[in-house]
Amino acid sequence: YWRKNLNPIRCGGGYEYGVDINRNFDFMWSDSKGASDHPCAGDYHGPAAESEPETKAMADYARKLFPEEQRKSNPREQMDEPFGEDITGMYIDIHASGGYVYYPWGHKDEKSPDDEALQALGRKINSFNEYKLWAGSQPNFVYEASGDTSDWAYAALGVASLGFEIGDDFQQECDSFEAEVVPQNLPALLFAAKTVQKPFSTIKGPDVLDLSIEHVNEEIRGSVYASDSRMVNAIDDFPDFQTGAQSITKVQLYLDVHPDDFSEGDPSWEIAFADNGSEAVEESVSFVFPGNNLSLGRHMLFAQATDSDGYRDSVTSVFVEVSTGKRSLHGTSLRGAGSPLP
Repeated sequence: YWRKNLNPIRCGGGYEYGVDINRNFDFMWSDSKGASDHPCAGDYHGPAAESEPETKAMADYARKLFPEEQRKSNPREQMDEPFGEDITGMYIDIHASGGYVYYPWGHKDEKSPDDEALQALGRKINSFNEYKLWAGSQPNFVYEASGDTSDWAYAALGVASLGFEIGDDFQQECDSFEAEVVPQNLPALLFAAKTVQKPFSTIKGPDVLDLSIEHVNEEIRGSVYASDSRMVNAIDDFPDFQTGAQSITKVQLYLDVHPDDFSEGDPSWEIAFADNGSEAVEESVSFVFPGNNLSLGRHMLFAQATDSDGYRDSVTSVFVEVSTGKRSLHGTSLRGAGSPLP
Protein backbone atom coordinates (compact mmCIF):
# COMPACT_ATOMS: atom_id res chain seq x y z
CA TYR A 1 0.00 0.00 0.00
CA TRP A 2 1.03 3.65 -0.40
CA ARG A 3 0.99 5.61 2.86
CA LYS A 4 2.34 9.02 1.85
CA ASN A 5 1.34 11.67 -0.66
CA LEU A 6 3.03 12.01 -4.07
CA ASN A 7 5.40 14.90 -3.34
CA PRO A 8 8.48 13.99 -5.43
CA ILE A 9 10.90 14.37 -2.51
CA ARG A 10 13.16 11.38 -3.11
CA CYS A 11 15.81 9.71 -1.05
CA GLY A 12 18.99 9.09 -2.99
CA GLY A 13 17.18 8.72 -6.30
CA GLY A 14 15.02 5.88 -5.03
CA TYR A 15 11.30 5.34 -5.34
CA GLU A 16 10.31 5.94 -1.72
CA TYR A 17 9.10 9.50 -2.20
CA GLY A 18 6.33 11.52 -0.57
CA VAL A 19 5.37 12.98 2.83
CA ASP A 20 3.20 11.38 5.50
CA ILE A 21 0.31 13.86 5.76
CA ASN A 22 -0.52 12.62 9.24
CA ARG A 23 2.89 13.73 10.50
CA ASN A 24 2.84 17.13 8.77
CA PHE A 25 0.54 19.16 11.03
CA ASP A 26 1.77 22.10 13.07
CA PHE A 27 1.73 20.70 16.59
CA MET A 28 4.74 18.73 17.84
CA TRP A 29 5.86 18.62 14.21
CA SER A 30 9.26 16.95 13.73
CA ASP A 31 9.32 15.48 17.25
CA SER A 32 11.66 12.54 16.71
CA LYS A 33 9.69 10.15 18.93
CA GLY A 34 6.70 10.12 16.62
CA ALA A 35 7.93 10.87 13.10
CA SER A 36 10.99 10.52 10.88
CA ASP A 37 13.15 13.19 9.26
CA HIS A 38 14.31 10.72 6.59
CA PRO A 39 12.52 11.07 3.23
CA CYS A 40 12.65 7.31 2.70
CA ALA A 41 10.66 6.56 5.87
CA GLY A 42 6.97 5.80 5.76
CA ASP A 43 6.32 8.38 8.50
CA TYR A 44 8.50 11.15 7.00
CA HIS A 45 7.19 14.44 8.43
CA GLY A 46 8.15 16.64 5.47
CA PRO A 47 10.50 19.62 5.20
CA ALA A 48 8.27 21.93 7.30
CA ALA A 49 4.99 21.95 9.18
CA GLU A 50 2.05 22.26 6.76
CA SER A 51 4.49 22.03 3.86
CA GLU A 52 2.08 19.85 1.90
CA PRO A 53 -0.91 21.26 -0.02
CA GLU A 54 -3.20 18.58 1.42
CA THR A 55 -2.23 19.51 4.99
CA LYS A 56 -2.49 23.23 4.31
CA ALA A 57 -5.92 22.94 2.70
CA MET A 58 -7.39 20.96 5.56
CA ALA A 59 -5.76 23.09 8.27
CA ASP A 60 -6.95 26.34 6.65
CA TYR A 61 -10.49 24.99 6.37
CA ALA A 62 -10.51 23.86 10.03
CA ARG A 63 -9.20 27.23 11.19
CA LYS A 64 -12.10 28.92 9.39
CA LEU A 65 -14.63 26.44 10.73
CA PHE A 66 -13.85 26.35 14.47
CA PRO A 67 -14.01 29.43 16.76
CA GLU A 68 -10.74 31.32 17.09
CA GLU A 69 -11.54 32.57 20.59
CA GLN A 70 -11.24 29.10 22.15
CA ARG A 71 -7.65 28.55 20.95
CA LYS A 72 -4.48 28.93 22.99
CA SER A 73 -1.90 31.53 22.01
CA ASN A 74 0.95 29.00 22.23
CA PRO A 75 -0.38 25.43 22.02
CA ARG A 76 2.99 23.79 22.60
CA GLU A 77 3.86 25.76 25.73
CA GLN A 78 0.27 25.53 27.02
CA MET A 79 -0.33 21.85 26.28
CA ASP A 80 -0.77 21.04 29.99
CA GLU A 81 -3.60 23.56 30.42
CA PRO A 82 -7.15 22.18 30.04
CA PHE A 83 -9.58 23.79 27.65
CA GLY A 84 -12.53 23.27 29.97
CA GLU A 85 -16.13 22.35 29.22
CA ASP A 86 -17.26 25.37 27.18
CA ILE A 87 -15.45 24.55 23.92
CA THR A 88 -17.47 23.73 20.82
CA GLY A 89 -16.71 21.52 17.83
CA MET A 90 -15.27 18.11 17.10
CA TYR A 91 -12.72 16.75 14.66
CA ILE A 92 -12.84 13.08 13.63
CA ASP A 93 -10.18 11.46 11.47
CA ILE A 94 -10.98 8.23 9.61
CA HIS A 95 -8.08 5.85 8.98
CA ALA A 96 -7.52 2.20 8.09
CA SER A 97 -7.06 -0.14 9.78
CA GLY A 98 -6.85 -2.11 13.03
CA GLY A 99 -9.94 -1.45 15.14
CA TYR A 100 -8.79 1.48 17.29
CA VAL A 101 -10.29 4.71 18.58
CA TYR A 102 -7.49 7.18 19.24
CA TYR A 103 -7.52 10.56 20.96
CA PRO A 104 -4.93 12.89 22.57
CA TRP A 105 -2.32 12.50 23.50
CA GLY A 106 -0.83 10.61 20.62
CA HIS A 107 2.64 12.13 20.54
CA LYS A 108 3.40 10.81 24.03
CA ASP A 109 2.09 8.10 26.33
CA GLU A 110 0.50 10.53 28.78
CA LYS A 111 -3.00 11.81 29.47
CA SER A 112 -4.08 15.16 28.06
CA PRO A 113 -5.38 17.77 30.53
CA ASP A 114 -8.92 17.11 29.22
CA ASP A 115 -8.62 13.34 29.47
CA GLU A 116 -11.79 12.93 31.54
CA ALA A 117 -13.93 14.15 28.63
CA LEU A 118 -11.85 12.62 25.84
CA GLN A 119 -11.66 9.24 27.54
CA ALA A 120 -15.41 9.28 28.19
CA LEU A 121 -15.89 9.98 24.49
CA GLY A 122 -13.56 7.15 23.48
CA ARG A 123 -15.23 4.73 25.90
CA LYS A 124 -18.71 5.57 24.59
CA ILE A 125 -17.55 5.14 20.99
CA ASN A 126 -16.28 1.71 22.01
CA SER A 127 -19.79 0.77 23.14
CA PHE A 128 -20.79 0.86 19.47
CA ASN A 129 -17.80 -0.61 17.62
CA GLU A 130 -15.79 -2.31 20.40
CA TYR A 131 -12.61 -0.62 19.13
CA LYS A 132 -9.61 -0.51 21.47
CA LEU A 133 -8.58 2.84 22.97
CA TRP A 134 -5.29 4.17 21.63
CA ALA A 135 -4.33 7.15 23.77
CA GLY A 136 -1.81 8.24 26.34
CA SER A 137 -1.95 6.10 29.51
CA GLN A 138 -4.16 3.45 27.90
CA PRO A 139 -2.98 -0.20 27.71
CA ASN A 140 -3.44 -0.19 23.93
CA PHE A 141 -1.23 2.83 23.27
CA VAL A 142 0.65 1.42 20.25
CA TYR A 143 3.28 4.05 19.41
CA GLU A 144 3.90 7.81 19.40
CA ALA A 145 2.65 9.91 16.48
CA SER A 146 3.80 13.53 16.34
CA GLY A 147 2.44 16.14 13.96
CA ASP A 148 -0.76 14.13 13.52
CA THR A 149 -4.22 15.56 12.99
CA SER A 150 -5.82 14.43 16.25
CA ASP A 151 -3.29 16.08 18.58
CA TRP A 152 -3.17 19.16 16.33
CA ALA A 153 -6.95 19.69 16.20
CA TYR A 154 -7.22 19.41 19.98
CA ALA A 155 -4.12 21.39 20.94
CA ALA A 156 -4.15 24.07 18.23
CA LEU A 157 -7.89 24.53 17.65
CA GLY A 158 -9.31 23.59 21.05
CA VAL A 159 -11.85 21.08 19.77
CA ALA A 160 -12.70 17.55 20.86
CA SER A 161 -10.60 15.34 18.64
CA LEU A 162 -10.40 11.64 17.91
CA GLY A 163 -9.84 9.18 15.10
CA PHE A 164 -11.06 5.79 13.97
CA GLU A 165 -8.80 3.06 12.62
CA ILE A 166 -11.60 1.23 10.84
CA GLY A 167 -11.70 -2.30 9.49
CA ASP A 168 -9.04 -4.97 9.42
CA ASP A 169 -7.29 -4.19 6.12
CA PHE A 170 -5.61 -1.10 4.71
CA GLN A 171 -7.57 -1.69 1.49
CA GLN A 172 -10.81 -3.20 2.77
CA GLU A 173 -12.86 -5.35 0.42
CA CYS A 174 -16.03 -3.53 -0.63
CA ASP A 175 -18.35 -6.34 0.49
CA SER A 176 -16.95 -6.51 4.03
CA PHE A 177 -16.77 -2.73 4.23
CA GLU A 178 -20.47 -2.37 3.49
CA ALA A 179 -21.57 -5.42 5.47
CA GLU A 180 -19.37 -5.00 8.57
CA VAL A 181 -17.37 -1.77 8.79
CA VAL A 182 -20.19 0.66 7.98
CA PRO A 183 -22.81 -0.86 10.33
CA GLN A 184 -20.17 -1.06 13.05
CA ASN A 185 -19.10 2.57 12.82
CA LEU A 186 -21.94 4.69 11.39
CA PRO A 187 -23.96 4.64 14.65
CA ALA A 188 -20.81 5.64 16.54
CA LEU A 189 -20.22 8.58 14.19
CA LEU A 190 -23.84 9.68 14.48
CA PHE A 191 -23.58 9.52 18.26
CA ALA A 192 -20.41 11.64 18.23
CA ALA A 193 -22.07 14.17 15.92
CA LYS A 194 -24.84 14.71 18.48
CA THR A 195 -22.33 15.96 21.05
CA VAL A 196 -20.46 18.56 18.99
CA GLN A 197 -22.14 21.67 20.40
CA LYS A 198 -20.51 21.23 23.84
CA PRO A 199 -18.63 17.93 23.61
CA PHE A 200 -16.54 18.17 26.80
CA SER A 201 -19.70 18.75 28.84
CA THR A 202 -22.27 16.62 27.01
CA ILE A 203 -20.11 13.51 26.93
CA LYS A 204 -19.96 13.47 30.74
CA GLY A 205 -23.74 13.27 31.00
CA PRO A 206 -26.08 10.28 30.95
CA ASP A 207 -27.43 8.63 27.81
CA VAL A 208 -31.00 7.98 26.75
CA LEU A 209 -30.60 4.44 25.46
CA ASP A 210 -34.20 3.69 24.59
CA LEU A 211 -37.16 5.93 23.84
CA SER A 212 -40.47 4.51 22.60
CA ILE A 213 -43.76 6.27 22.01
CA GLU A 214 -47.25 5.57 20.68
CA HIS A 215 -50.48 7.49 20.24
CA VAL A 216 -53.39 5.48 21.63
CA ASN A 217 -56.95 6.70 22.26
CA GLU A 218 -55.92 10.35 22.32
CA GLU A 219 -53.05 9.71 24.73
CA ILE A 220 -49.29 9.78 24.27
CA ARG A 221 -47.87 6.67 25.87
CA GLY A 222 -44.25 5.72 26.00
CA SER A 223 -41.21 4.75 27.96
CA VAL A 224 -37.69 6.02 28.38
CA TYR A 225 -34.56 4.30 29.64
CA ALA A 226 -31.51 6.36 30.63
CA SER A 227 -28.15 5.36 32.08
CA ASP A 228 -25.16 7.26 33.35
CA SER A 229 -22.91 4.19 33.33
CA ARG A 230 -23.90 1.72 30.59
CA MET A 231 -22.02 3.24 27.65
CA VAL A 232 -19.00 4.70 29.43
CA ASN A 233 -18.35 1.44 31.29
CA ALA A 234 -18.91 -0.94 28.37
CA ILE A 235 -15.29 -2.11 28.03
CA ASP A 236 -14.60 -5.45 29.68
CA ASP A 237 -11.77 -5.48 32.23
CA PHE A 238 -11.67 -1.67 32.39
CA PRO A 239 -12.32 0.02 35.75
CA ASP A 240 -15.57 1.97 36.05
CA PHE A 241 -15.11 5.58 34.97
CA GLN A 242 -15.84 8.59 37.16
CA THR A 243 -18.27 10.22 34.71
CA GLY A 244 -20.54 7.16 34.94
CA ALA A 245 -21.13 7.16 38.69
CA GLN A 246 -23.88 9.77 38.97
CA SER A 247 -27.59 9.11 39.49
CA ILE A 248 -30.25 10.07 36.95
CA THR A 249 -32.27 12.97 38.35
CA LYS A 250 -34.71 13.72 35.53
CA VAL A 251 -35.67 13.24 31.90
CA GLN A 252 -37.19 16.17 30.04
CA LEU A 253 -39.53 15.47 27.10
CA TYR A 254 -40.39 17.98 24.37
CA LEU A 255 -43.02 17.59 21.67
CA ASP A 256 -42.36 19.06 18.23
CA VAL A 257 -39.69 21.44 19.51
CA HIS A 258 -35.98 20.82 19.98
CA PRO A 259 -34.74 21.62 23.52
CA ASP A 260 -32.44 24.32 22.15
CA ASP A 261 -35.45 26.04 20.54
CA PHE A 262 -37.82 25.63 23.47
CA SER A 263 -39.91 28.64 24.50
CA GLU A 264 -42.37 29.12 27.33
CA GLY A 265 -45.67 27.53 26.37
CA ASP A 266 -44.21 24.84 24.09
CA PRO A 267 -45.40 21.34 25.06
CA SER A 268 -42.94 19.66 27.43
CA TRP A 269 -42.97 17.34 30.41
CA GLU A 270 -40.45 16.64 33.16
CA ILE A 271 -40.04 13.18 34.65
CA ALA A 272 -38.22 13.62 37.95
CA PHE A 273 -36.74 10.72 39.89
CA ALA A 274 -37.00 10.74 43.66
CA ASP A 275 -33.81 11.09 45.67
CA ASN A 276 -34.14 7.91 47.68
CA GLY A 277 -30.45 7.54 48.44
CA SER A 278 -30.05 4.64 46.03
CA GLU A 279 -27.83 6.56 43.62
CA ALA A 280 -29.52 4.86 40.67
CA VAL A 281 -27.22 5.32 37.68
CA GLU A 282 -29.93 3.81 35.47
CA GLU A 283 -33.63 4.65 35.34
CA SER A 284 -36.52 3.29 33.27
CA VAL A 285 -39.99 4.80 33.41
CA SER A 286 -43.26 4.75 31.49
CA PHE A 287 -45.30 7.88 30.85
CA VAL A 288 -48.79 8.89 29.69
CA PHE A 289 -49.63 12.42 28.53
CA PRO A 290 -52.78 13.87 26.94
CA GLY A 291 -52.65 13.84 23.14
CA ASN A 292 -56.18 14.75 22.14
CA ASN A 293 -55.11 18.09 20.67
CA LEU A 294 -52.48 16.66 18.34
CA SER A 295 -53.05 17.28 14.64
CA LEU A 296 -53.04 14.35 12.24
CA GLY A 297 -49.70 13.38 10.77
CA ARG A 298 -46.17 12.97 12.02
CA HIS A 299 -44.92 14.49 15.27
CA MET A 300 -41.53 14.27 16.99
CA LEU A 301 -40.72 13.66 20.63
CA PHE A 302 -37.34 14.81 21.99
CA ALA A 303 -35.80 13.51 25.22
CA GLN A 304 -32.86 14.73 27.31
CA ALA A 305 -31.63 13.22 30.60
CA THR A 306 -29.81 14.99 33.44
CA ASP A 307 -27.57 13.45 36.10
CA SER A 308 -26.89 14.46 39.71
CA ASP A 309 -23.85 16.53 38.68
CA GLY A 310 -26.07 18.59 36.38
CA TYR A 311 -24.70 17.17 33.11
CA ARG A 312 -27.24 16.73 30.32
CA ASP A 313 -26.90 14.24 27.51
CA SER A 314 -27.27 14.85 23.80
CA VAL A 315 -30.83 14.93 22.51
CA THR A 316 -32.62 11.73 21.47
CA SER A 317 -35.75 11.83 19.31
CA VAL A 318 -38.43 9.56 17.83
CA PHE A 319 -41.39 10.02 15.50
CA VAL A 320 -45.00 9.36 16.38
CA GLU A 321 -47.78 9.16 13.79
CA VAL A 322 -51.22 10.43 14.69
CA SER A 323 -53.92 8.95 12.48
CA THR A 324 -57.70 8.74 12.44
CA GLY A 325 -57.45 5.19 13.80
CA LYS A 326 -57.34 4.44 17.48
CA ARG A 327 -53.77 3.19 17.44
CA SER A 328 -50.65 4.24 15.59
CA LEU A 329 -47.27 2.95 16.77
CA HIS A 330 -43.76 4.07 15.97
CA GLY A 331 -40.73 2.37 17.44
CA THR A 332 -37.67 3.20 19.46
CA SER A 333 -34.73 5.55 19.30
CA LEU A 334 -32.22 5.07 16.52
CA ARG A 335 -29.27 3.72 18.50
CA GLY A 336 -28.23 1.35 15.75
CA ALA A 337 -25.85 -1.61 15.74
CA GLY A 338 -23.77 -2.25 18.81
CA SER A 339 -26.01 -0.27 21.12
CA PRO A 340 -25.85 -1.27 24.77
CA LEU A 341 -29.57 -1.77 25.33
CA PRO A 342 -30.76 -4.00 28.20
